[in-house]
Amino acid sequence: MNELIERLYDELYSPKVNPEELINNATLPNYASVNFESNETGLIVTTKCILSNNDMAEYKYQFDKEKRLLTLVGNINGEIDVIYDRKKEIALKHKEINKQMQLSAHAV
Repeated sequence: MNELIERLYDELYSPKVNPEELINNATLPNYASVNFESNETGLIVTTKCILSNNDMAEYKYQFDKEKRLLTLVGNINGEIDVIYDRKKEIALKHKEINKQMQLSAHAV
């Protein structure tokens, strides 16, 4: 149970990746750009790079005002993939903890 609580805490408070860390991607040979824009939520970072199979990829990172990653969405050749969604991950951790608590209550 402690591990589940630690994982929930991590989802609630861990930044996952900092916007400042993404700046370094701009110097990598396969990256075309790294752009920063502020919005109502916080900060959006858009990176564009060429993958090893020569596909062009775009990744959008949405951060809150405390620089915690909220969502990461990939777009590879028009195919959109939600790679990370903090709200969904928090909900999953809550569900796991509730399930574990129910199992523990039944065992008593």
